[in-house]
Amino acid sequence: MSQYLSTPRSPPSLFRWLENCLQHGCGSANICDLPLLICKDGTSIVNWGRKIVSFYSLLCGADQSGAMLSSGVTCNIAPGLYHTREELVVLGMVGEKFGLQHLDLLPAGVSLPLRHAIDKCRECPPTNWPAAAYVLLGREDLALLHLSDPTKYVELDFTKSSLISVSTPYMLPLHPVTIPSSVSDTLETDSTKLEDVDSLEGSASDGMEHIFNSSTQLRYGRDLRLNEVRRLLCSARPVSIQTPANPTASDQDFQQTQLWHLAQRTTALPFGRGAFTLGTICTLLTEALAVPKLVLAGRLPAQQNAMVNLDPNIRNIQELKSWPEFHNAVAAGLRLSPLQGKMSRTWILYNKPDEPNVTHAGLLLALGLHGHLRVLTITDIFQYYSLEHESTTVGLMIGLAASYRGTMQPSISKSLYVHLPARHPSSFPELELPTLIQSAALISVGLLYEGSAHPQTMQILLSEIGRRSGGDNVLEREGYAVSAGFSLGLVALGRGQDAIGYIDTLVDRLFQYIVGKELHSDRLHLFSSSADEHNRSTGQIIDGNLVNIDVTAPGAIIALALMYLKTESELIVSRLPIPQTQFELQYVRPDFVLLHVIARNLIMWSRIRPSEDWIQSQVPEVVKNGVKGLGNEMEDIYEVDVEALVQAYVNVVVGACISLGLRFAGTRDANAQELLYKYAVYFLNEIKPVCVSNCNGLPKGLSVYVDRGTLETCLHLIVLSLCVVMAGSGHLQTFRFLKFLRNRSSADGHAYFGTQMAVSLAIGFLFLGGGTWTFSTSNSSIAALLITLYPRLPTGPNDNRCHLQAFRHLYVLATEARWIQTVDVDTGLPVYVPVEVTIKETDLYNETSFCEVTPCSLPERAILKAVRVCGPRYWPQVIELCPEEQAWWNSGDKNHPFNSGVLYVKRKVGACSYVDDPIGSQSLLSRAMHKMSATTQPKSCSPSTECTGEVTVDQLVSTFSSDPSLIAFAQLFCDSSSTTRSELDFQEFCLQVLFECVSKDRPAMLQVYLSLYATIGYMVDSFVSDTCTSSDTLSLSSLKIAVAYNEAVSNGRLTNLRGGIVQSAFLGSLKKRIEDILNSCPDMNSQLCAYITSGEWPTNNNNNNNANKSRTFLSWYLQWYSVASPLDIKTVANKIRRDNICPSVALLRLVFPSTHISAIGALNRYYSSFKVED
Repeated sequence: MSQYLSTPRSPPSLFRWLENCLQHGCGSANICDLPLLICKDGTSIVNWGRKIVSFYSLLCGADQSGAMLSSGVTCNIAPGLYHTREELVVLGMVGEKFGLQHLDLLPAGVSLPLRHAIDKCRECPPTNWPAAAYVLLGREDLALLHLSDPTKYVELDFTKSSLISVSTPYMLPLHPVTIPSSVSDTLETDSTKLEDVDSLEGSASDGMEHIFNSSTQLRYGRDLRLNEVRRLLCSARPVSIQTPANPTASDQDFQQTQLWHLAQRTTALPFGRGAFTLGTICTLLTEALAVPKLVLAGRLPAQQNAMVNLDPNIRNIQELKSWPEFHNAVAAGLRLSPLQGKMSRTWILYNKPDEPNVTHAGLLLALGLHGHLRVLTITDIFQYYSLEHESTTVGLMIGLAASYRGTMQPSISKSLYVHLPARHPSSFPELELPTLIQSAALISVGLLYEGSAHPQTMQILLSEIGRRSGGDNVLEREGYAVSAGFSLGLVALGRGQDAIGYIDTLVDRLFQYIVGKELHSDRLHLFSSSADEHNRSTGQIIDGNLVNIDVTAPGAIIALALMYLKTESELIVSRLPIPQTQFELQYVRPDFVLLHVIARNLIMWSRIRPSEDWIQSQVPEVVKNGVKGLGNEMEDIYEVDVEALVQAYVNVVVGACISLGLRFAGTRDANAQELLYKYAVYFLNEIKPVCVSNCNGLPKGLSVYVDRGTLETCLHLIVLSLCVVMAGSGHLQTFRFLKFLRNRSSADGHAYFGTQMAVSLAIGFLFLGGGTWTFSTSNSSIAALLITLYPRLPTGPNDNRCHLQAFRHLYVLATEARWIQTVDVDTGLPVYVPVEVTIKETDLYNETSFCEVTPCSLPERAILKAVRVCGPRYWPQVIELCPEEQAWWNSGDKNHPFNSGVLYVKRKVGACSYVDDPIGSQSLLSRAMHKMSATTQPKSCSPSTECTGEVTVDQLVSTFSSDPSLIAFAQLFCDSSSTTRSELDFQEFCLQVLFECVSKDRPAMLQVYLSLYATIGYMVDSFVSDTCTSSDTLSLSSLKIAVAYNEAVSNGRLTNLRGGIVQSAFLGSLKKRIEDILNSCPDMNSQLCAYITSGEWPTNNNNNNNANKSRTFLSWYLQWYSVASPLDIKTVANKIRRDNICPSVALLRLVFPSTHISAIGALNRYYSSFKVED
């Protein structure tokens, strides 16, 4: 029917093109409706129009050819994956830098399809979009995740200001986590209320006051575990001594005895406090590091807290405090967080005292364990060495080796070998160094060459296992050999099977050190020291050709265990047997059996199982049969050495428990926890029955054949293993058990420094880093933990004979900050969020997903596959990872997937946080809104009698959202001050709209609803009143596009799982209301006929207001119904007359396809009147 309209008569109309695009698709829209300037690239006058046309084109299926679209316009599309047209539109908006601020400036109807595209992509956008795209979607959480890992995503040149420009005016700038000082202040105030008398001064400098922050408050809430840990590990104030009110001379002696036992406990507290506060503060580099006091005094509550000091005539106080002060400084230095970044050399030297002391020595070790000693120059290092201060040298060597771990740095290596006189050439001046320093140098060499399998270093360390130290203290020889064994194991860590051929000879030599056979093989000379003839004060620990295995065996066993760690070598395990006969038991020390069990299990790593059957499988049959008859009076004690059997049984079980602790370190495995707890209670009851346990089937009466000291050591080693498994968990049952052990020991007087150190370390491990750190099971971590847990506990604060106490701090090298907390992106505060964690398939279980609530600790990187934010209250996001056999990401890494332990989340508007609404009752916003609607009804009572306790709508909305626009809307439009019917209707409408926007998390739709409602309201007022002040048809065109959008959603041309962003019934009612108004206008038919016939508009005549009103309504009619121009109508009329065609609605519908059916009817009557006249 184009012959009836041979040439286009209508001017270009952007609104008409947008409407046709929504109704029929981009290909069916008439390109002639677009102004020519829009189609010209590079014009800025109508640049906004070009952008809108391009977005509609992409949404409605336009073809792309580079930046050119089939609609004739260009569009810059940001890089990124897309699967739907809506995702392509979002990328186009980002590429054109068209943000939410610009969207708010568009007419409400025009913005609807674009808001539809944004809303559809909001829940699950692709993972490689630029940050600006996520901000446009209102997903600032994903934007911050993108910024924390820029290498994972597509890059786009967006500055922070441009990011904000694409967001709403109310969006908070991107900011890091902020912890209000009021929170920590409140917690600190509350914690001091639990302290004993005179504790306020001590608690301010106990080194643990900083542990309380918003994260710990979120995790523990009103739980007082951290306060109790702080009380137990505080060494900065006097301890309480219970005595009579009127003491006698004997009571004073009792006070000194009791104070001495308590001093043993106090000197062991820094071990646990260092673990408890690990990596929890960032110090100012302009201030010296504060070290809390180590107070050994006591106070007498019965005598008004009178102070009691240790009698210096009985005890050497300074000697007692020497190494404890060192550990106290280590604990203070370990507080420094890795987030501190690179430490300043100037700050380290600023903390250096004029005279060397143990405090600065401990600080050097702590800084080294955190990797901060790399900033020291070689000159600084040798200046420290030149002080010839024992503890400073020890702390510096171990700290340097930890900082340069695995690097084989030549200058550091040389500085360490200086402290090994056995390796000095003959021309070197003779040095007499304490064995303690030599032991520290050996372990430092192992750390420096860790995992390198360096042949020459292994040769040197092998010979040192069988060499007496250069010092005169023969009792420290075992500690020296053990240090050499640990060092050799570190150098060849896990490399037993892939090192070159010399490893077989080295292993043979190690087994010589274990079994003590004669050294007669010629090939063993390869590993004898080439400098033997030059060593003046050293010699082999041999009697004739036999090796003293009491000294060499522990180090050799440990070396083999670390060399073949996780290698599953059957050959090596077969050469490390556990005695299987009573005869063999007579010739093996029981503590060697323990080391054998640990070594075998570390080698056969994958066979360790957290089950009772596995532990019992470690016990030889001869031992099982022997201990079954304990307590049986009929047993002939002369035929069986029961003591040897029981000693073997105890050590095998403890070795298996330590192996279990290392295998499941930091995993919080429930089976391992239950099993280790069971054996801890079992050993406790064997020492002294204190509780009922489910240890049926385990032998009773061990204390008859084993001394109490051995049982105490075994008990505390199992407890340490238990806390290694539960590291950072704060497990309540385990914590209660540790408190019992601590109080039991001090009350019964059976405490000695070793067991107190074990309890202190166990408490620190259980709350590692305030509950934010845990242990890894990598080879390096297992080695560090084995050094820390070496099963020879010291007898006193200065006992370093069998194991240097400074080595107990090497657990720091096994720690990982796998802690993750979720932060609300809008408020910047930590929040509870449920997450689903997926771990890959392992030998123990299939691929598994489980739920956690943040803050929580994640599994190791080697098994972690994905983390997904789930639950109905927060927008979902998924972080997919590739499991790798690597250490956890360090804080500050650019590729850290969790932004250094922080995962930003965005709360949905219609939900409360889990802190405010734990069970979800307040999320039923509809009920609340219904209740609030009652406040909008007229009340018979006066305002003065209204209940002042009622909740207002704005207060209710502020519970669910912090968006200022929503709160302001509730205050201005939803108050209860309305009086007239129209005001009440509008208020009711606002309440319903507010509920709609809040419940569906679409706050931006408020202005759309209001704009559409205001348009209808203005038309109604104009219809009812006698005056009409404006004839603007722009709002009506916007309404037409909104109706076209509604039809597109209803017909399925635009899809969204959440439905249309505006209620379809609302838009349908608007359409009907407009048509009712237009069809009810008086004289509309005559005015329309005059317009069609001659193009005349209503004239003023005598009533100017009526004329304006008539013209306005006629223009609305023509605009709403898309009536053609008079010239086009007349052209069609002439054709009908000439061809003598009978007009009909169907024919006119074909001629004027865009004209509404109501206007078609009017045109049909007009054309029929011409036919009648003819």
